[in-house]
Amino acid sequence: MSRGNLVDEAALAKALTEGRLAGAAMDVGRAADQMPSPELARLANVVATPHIGGLTPPASESQALDTVRQAEALVKGEVPPGTVNLEH
Repeated sequence: MSRGNLVDEAALAKALTEGRLAGAAMDVGRAADQMPSPELARLANVVATPHIGGLTPPASESQALDTVRQAEALVKGEVPPGTVNLEH
C-alpha cells in the first residue's frame, strides 16, 4: 500500500469485496492514527498490521546510526546529512 491518504478506501473495499482485487496488505490507513480502518481490516482478503512494517532489526539499527551521525555533525558545527529546510 501507499501512504494512507493516497488510498481511496471506499474504492479499495469495493474492489476487494467484488473480487476485482485478490487481496491487500496494509500497514497504513486514512485515520488520524494512520491505522487501517476496521472495515478494511475485517475483510478476509486483507492483511492489516500496525504501522511498524519498517521496524526490522536492521532498519532500527540504521535509523539509530543515522541519528548518531546527525548529532555528531551538529556537535562539529556541520550541517547534518539529509537536512531539509536548511534555509530555516
